Amino acid sequence: MKFWNPEKIPVILYEVFTKVEKLRELKGLKDLKVRAEGQIIILLMLFMIFELSGAALDLPARTLTVVTDQIGSGSVYAQADNLKAEERYNSVELEIFSWWTAPGEREGLDYLIYSFQEEYPEIEVVNAAVEGGAGVNAKDVLKIRLLRNIPPDTFQVHAGAELKDTFIAGDYLRPITELWQEQGWQEVFPEELQEMVRERGEYYSLPVTVHRSNRLWYNKEMLAEYGLKPPQSPEELTAVVKILAEEGETPLALSSRNLWPITHLFETLLAAEASPDQYRALVRGERSWKSPEVERTLEIMQKLLAHVNEDHASLTWHEASEMVLQQEAVMTIMGTWTRGYFAARSAVQNEDYGSVVLAGNNPSFLLVVDTFAMPSATENQDFTRKWLEFISRREIQEKFTEVLGASPPRSDISHEDLSSGVREDYLDLLDQEILPSIVHGAAAREVFVNALNEELNVFLYENNISGTMEVLNQLAEIYLKPLRGRR
Repeated sequence: MKFWNPEKIPVILYEVFTKVEKLRELKGLKDLKVRAEGQIIILLMLFMIFELSGAALDLPARTLTVVTDQIGSGSVYAQADNLKAEERYNSVELEIFSWWTAPGEREGLDYLIYSFQEEYPEIEVVNAAVEGGAGVNAKDVLKIRLLRNIPPDTFQVHAGAELKDTFIAGDYLRPITELWQEQGWQEVFPEELQEMVRERGEYYSLPVTVHRSNRLWYNKEMLAEYGLKPPQSPEELTAVVKILAEEGETPLALSSRNLWPITHLFETLLAAEASPDQYRALVRGERSWKSPEVERTLEIMQKLLAHVNEDHASLTWHEASEMVLQQEAVMTIMGTWTRGYFAARSAVQNEDYGSVVLAGNNPSFLLVVDTFAMPSATENQDFTRKWLEFISRREIQEKFTEVLGASPPRSDISHEDLSSGVREDYLDLLDQEILPSIVHGAAAREVFVNALNEELNVFLYENNISGTMEVLNQLAEIYLKPLRGRR
C-alpha cells in the first residue's frame, strides 16, 4: 500500500511550500508559535520523499509511529496509524468520523447513531470521534488518513472555505449531487447553505447543524446581584467587565488551550464593530486589516483580556463555560454549542443561565455550518448514502439540533416546535444578515485561520495592537487575496 498518492498532492502542502519564503520575510512572524505547523511540514515532507524515492511502495506501518515519536510524544498523528491496512474496510461497518465528544455534542451524536442503527440493524456503526473542540485534533488525524488513503466512510467538515479549499480542492471528496437531486434537498435547504457546500455545480456535503457563534452566555444570579443587564455590544461589555472586576469577580471566562477560542472572541467583536460590508471585504482580502474596525476590535480585546481567568491556557471551551455555571466567572463568549453543553449539565435556560446576541448596532448571524461528506476513496458508498439520507430527514435534524443547541439547517421546520433559544436563532437565521465565521471554517482557508490563531495568541500575552495589525494585514495579503472572485 502506498502512503502517498502523487495524483492528489494536498492543497495545504502546496500552500506551505509556495508561501514559506514569504512568511520568513514577514517582520514579526518569527515570534509565532509555529512548532505544531512545523511538525506537520516535516511529516508531509518525509512522506513525499518516500514516495518520490519509491521507498513508500512497501513502507512498514510502524514508520509513522516512529516519525511521530520523534516530532512529539502524544502527537495526534499517531492516532491515524491505529488502522491496519487489512482493516481499512469492513463490509458491514460504517465508520463515522467527527469531533463531537464534549457534553451536549456527544449526546447528539449518540442520538444519531442509535436512531440510525434502529433503522439499519445490519450495519455496525463505528464512532471514530476524536476529542478536541472545533476539530482542533480531529482535522489533523483526518488529513493523515486521507493522505494514506484510509479514509473513514463519512466525516464531519465545516461548510465554506474549509470544505472547498482543503477537501474539494485536494480531490478527497466524491460529489453527492445525484443524492441531492434524488432527495430534493435543493427545495428544503436555504440557498446560502447550498452555496457553501457546492463547487462548480457539484454538491459535496450535507448540512446537519447551523450554529451561531456570536452569543454571550452569563450567570443570571451573578449579574442580578450587581444589578447589571447582559451586555449586547462591545461597549456595554467593556463597561460591565470593568464593574465586575472592581467587585472582585472574574468577569469573563476564556479558554486558550486550543487557541481558537481567542479568535472566536476576536471575530465576534469584529462582526459587531465592522459593518457587514466591511466584514465581508476583510475576509475576502479586499480591505486592509489595518483598518479602523480591526484596531477598535483589538483595543476592546485588550481591555477584556486584562480581566479574564488566569488559568485560561489550561482550559477548553466547555471548561470555560463550566466556570459560568459554577459562579467562578460571570460571562463567556462562545457559540450555540454552549447551549447543548449546559443542557447536558442539567442547567436550565433563564434560570441557571441566560444568553444574548453580542452584535451591537449590526444585527447579524455569525454562521457555523457542520456537514457530512463522502470521501472519494471510501468503498462503503451505499452505507454512506444511507447515513446522509437518514441525517437529512426533517424529524432527525429537528431532534438532533435540539440536543446540540443548534438551529436546524432545513427551512421547512416549524419554529413553534423548537425550544426557547433555538427558536430565536432559527428565526434570525432566516431573517438577519448572515456573516460567515472565520475561525470555524466558513469564511477563510484553514492556513489563514491557523496563522490568525497563532498571532492572536501572541497578542494575548504581548498586547501589541500596532504590531498585531501589521502581521494580520500581511497574513491577509498572503492567504486571502487568492479567494477573490470565488464562485
